[in-house]
This record gives sequence, C-alpha cells and structure tokens, in this order.
Amino acid sequence: MKRKEQERLAIQGFLKSVDLFKKLSPAVLTRIANNIQEKLIRSHEALYYKGESSENIYIIRYGEILLENVSNHGNVYIGSGQVLAENSLISSSNHSTSAIAVIDTLVYVLNGKLFLQLAAQEKVLSQNIIHMMGSRMREHLERSPNRGSFSGLRRLCIHIPLEPEYHFGTKIDAFLENYGDATKAISTNIPISKFIGMDPTKISEYLTDVRKKTPLVHIYFDEGVSRQELPYLVVQADFIVFWEQEPEKFYKEKEEIVNFWKGRIRNFQGRAIRLLEDGVVKSYLPPDSDLRTFYQKDTLARYVVSKTRGLALGGGGARALAHVGLLKVLHREGIHFDFISGASMGAVIAALYARKEPPEKIEEMIKLFFGGLESAFDPTLPIVAFFKGKRMKKMLKEAFRDQRIEELPLPFATSAVDLLTGQEHIFDQGPITEALTSAMSLPGAFPPYRLGEKVLVDGGMINNVPESLIRSKGADVVLGVNVSPLQEMVPVKLFEDRNSTEKGFFRYIWDTLKYPPILQIMTRTITLEGREITRLKRPRMDLFVHFHLEEFQLFDFVRYQEIIDKGEKEAEDNLVEIKRLFA
Repeated sequence: MKRKEQERLAIQGFLKSVDLFKKLSPAVLTRIANNIQEKLIRSHEALYYKGESSENIYIIRYGEILLENVSNHGNVYIGSGQVLAENSLISSSNHSTSAIAVIDTLVYVLNGKLFLQLAAQEKVLSQNIIHMMGSRMREHLERSPNRGSFSGLRRLCIHIPLEPEYHFGTKIDAFLENYGDATKAISTNIPISKFIGMDPTKISEYLTDVRKKTPLVHIYFDEGVSRQELPYLVVQADFIVFWEQEPEKFYKEKEEIVNFWKGRIRNFQGRAIRLLEDGVVKSYLPPDSDLRTFYQKDTLARYVVSKTRGLALGGGGARALAHVGLLKVLHREGIHFDFISGASMGAVIAALYARKEPPEKIEEMIKLFFGGLESAFDPTLPIVAFFKGKRMKKMLKEAFRDQRIEELPLPFATSAVDLLTGQEHIFDQGPITEALTSAMSLPGAFPPYRLGEKVLVDGGMINNVPESLIRSKGADVVLGVNVSPLQEMVPVKLFEDRNSTEKGFFRYIWDTLKYPPILQIMTRTITLEGREITRLKRPRMDLFVHFHLEEFQLFDFVRYQEIIDKGEKEAEDNLVEIKRLFA
C-alpha cells in the first residue's frame, strides 16, 4: 500500500469520528479525504481573522484553537474533531471572530465550494449540518457567562529553574497548592523529560489529550534536563516562568539561559516571568524590562489564571484608620492581595500593607506615629494652608525612611493632583515618603507638594477609591473600600455655638483655632465633590464596600482606636460578600 493511500485512509478514518461527517458513504468520505489540505498553525498564530471572507471549512486534527469573544460571551476553546467556519460559509458572511492557535495545531482545510456542493447532493451531510447548527444555537442560548470563572480557561506554563535543582517537582507541587480545590482539579504538572524523544506531532497530540482532562498544564524542567532543551515545546507556552532563589550565584549561567529563550520566543515580554522566591532581593541579572517580576508564589499562581486580587483603600482623613480593622479581618480569614492602592490617609495604610507588615504591627505603628495625631498638626499663618505639614512629613519619614515604592514586595500605587494642569499624577515608583506627602496634601489643611514644575495636592479629590491605579497594573478582581460618608445621617454642624457644646471658654477658643470654620468649610466642600466622583466610579469595582463611619470627623485622629475597632466591625459585616468575591 502506497504511503499516499495510507495517509488518505488515516484522514478518512479520522473524518468518521467527526459528527459532521458521520454516516456518510465511503465514496463521499473518500472524495472529501482526497480534497483535504493539511495546514499546520503554529502556537499563537491565526488561522483566520475577524472580518475576513469565508472560503473554506476547517476541521481540527489535533491541537487547540481559540475563538475570540464569540457572540460577546467571551473566548471559546475548541479542539480535536471540531469544525470551524461552516456557519460563515453557509451564510456567505465574513468571519465573526478570529481563530488563534493556542498550541501547534494541525487543521484539515476543505474547499467551501466543494463542501456546499456535497451538502446539496448528500442528504445525510445536509442533515448533519442542520443538527450541528441546531446544537450550537442551543449552546448559544443556554450559555450564561460567569465573569472570571474558569469555564473554558486554558493555560500552558513552562517552569525553568535558573539554578541547579534536584527537587524542583516538589516546588511545583507546592505551587499548585496556592489554587483552590476547583482550580487544582483542572490542573496538572508534568516533568519535561516526559517529552524527550517525542517528535513535534506526538508532542502536540499528547498536549491535546492532556488538556482535554486538565486544561491548566504546568511543565517543569526536572533534573538532568538541559535548560535549553525542547524549544519546540517551550515556545508554545502561554507563560515561561524563570525561578530564581539565590541571585548572587550562577548569574552568568542565568543570563545565558534567559537570553537563549529570549531569542526564540515571540512576544517574550508578554509571556516571560521571573519569580524571586525569597521576596524582594537584589538580582544580579542585568535589568530587563521584558521580564515581569513576581515576589510571591500565590500572586503568580493567580496571575496565570487571570484571578489576581486588588485592594483599593479610600481616603477620608482619620476615617481611613478603619482600614487597619479591615486588614485585621482579611488577614485572619487568609484573604491576601496582589496589588494595593490608596488615597490620602488610605495610601499610608496601603503602603504599610504593601511592605508586608502584619495588621497588628500596622496598628501599633498607627498608635505610635498617628495616634492622637494632633501632635502632627503644626499650625501656621494660613496663607497657603493652616498647617505646615513638616511634622506629618517627619512622621512619614520615620515610618518609611528612604524606602522606594519599587522595593515593596507588593505592587503599590497612589496619586496626587497637579493644581497647574488638573491632571492626576500617579506614584508607582520613587520614594514612598514623597508619594505619601503628595497624596495627603489636603488643600487648605496642608501645603501643596512641589515636584519639579508640578504643584501636587491630595489625589482623593478626583480618585478617592483608586481602583484604576491597580486595574491598570493587572489586577483582575478589585475590592474597593470607601470610608467617606456617602450621605449624612444627620446634618453636619459647621458652626457650633459654645453654649451648645458645653465646652469651657478657653477650650472652645482652642478648638476653634485648631480647626477653624474656614478650614471646615473647605474640607467639607472637597468631601462633597469627592463623594459624587466616588459614586460615578463605583460600578467599575468588582465589589464596592462602604464603611459607615459618619460619627467620625475628618480630623478625629485622637479617636484612632475607636475608628480601627469600627473598621473591624464593618469588615465583619461585609465578610460574606468579600469571601464570595474571592472564592
């Protein structure tokens, strides 16, 4: 038997297993098999793009194809035995979606005119077409997309240790423990030595079979395998993770490994990751903007399945101390975050959390540095502001010293507003003290912070629950926590008569000088404006939690313990929703 005949019989045998061609006569199957063209689509290449004309139908022999945003229901992954583009061909319309190979995929291409001719001649084929299109219509009508679910998710991750490893598989096992039970059930890890000796076709077929059962596949370089082995397999990965534990060792060999793969992987910047296993430490590898760096294994685990968590802490003066109570509850429940942002005083709490300080330590620091915060108020002649802000800056300097934002284990961002341009200035690198001083420069209370030609004030004026700062960094699911009143339970009293306050004469004079009515008016106006902006931005968050702290005022720092305790209670009241968000 000639090889060509063997190939035809192999194709014909495969077509019998495809629903579209079932029960067709041997003569019709032979005709189809003789007219099929084989097309190998490399990983991350397109079979066709949305808007292109439909001239063929495609049958997947092995591999996987991603159909992007099908009927606005998100991405759909299809594999061996599936048929594409028949609907566009029959309706004489252009492709309604793009088809991208997820891994190397062999596709059988059948000329559209021949297919339509056979459909008109063969009753069985026309019935199969009607049945298939009816099934797809039912799937379309019954599909209820669940934002952020794992339905249809596919990932292929290659893990490469940059140092000699003898038990790397154990590390990968532990890495998968960062997932919940549902994700672990669809995950598997495979030593790369399993693929040695396989040709490219066998590798693709093997991956296709594995991903039918466990679509989240982690392949790791095990002992005895060169870090430059099996490039055909590695280049198909969605993510290539370089693990580094001892940065001071083997740095020349590490650079050689990274550069080897950098020269072979398309879109290296979008797919390459470096995991520093021991947190924020100096790496001796040359700075490389193409390598996205992670310092926490649980963050990386959530990143590869598009489930990273972001926490946006709202500003509100003394009320923002309630975030400490929130963090205590989240820590107790084992709910951790991958990105954090904050506005105004919320930025201070966020920066401490980004430094991986335990909530109890943050509470102690609040008591030490910010408890009874009147000591940080240094009154001055109110030409630019009522307070000099020097004491506040000194306290921030004592807390953070010369630490920079990019040195924090957790990605952190805050913002200020440039009074000259009205534009938001984002702080995601540079000295922490500088960023927080700018973010806390409440107009009227503290003087603006000058940064070059910019005149910066409190970013909470236009972004008081700064979800956007971490969403842009890659946070997939964002919890926003607001501590500023969205409405008053009782009217706010700006001008109190001394007799109604029961304060003594000198106490009344001291309190009026300390927090004069004009400053109350200014801060009240800013609060009202920020409230409306927060309401508009509220729908952008996956969960918006509002803490009821109406009994506390903007400068009630002397009541820090009450506020922290109330924040803890408010977090408890919202815990069910928070747990559901991050389940």
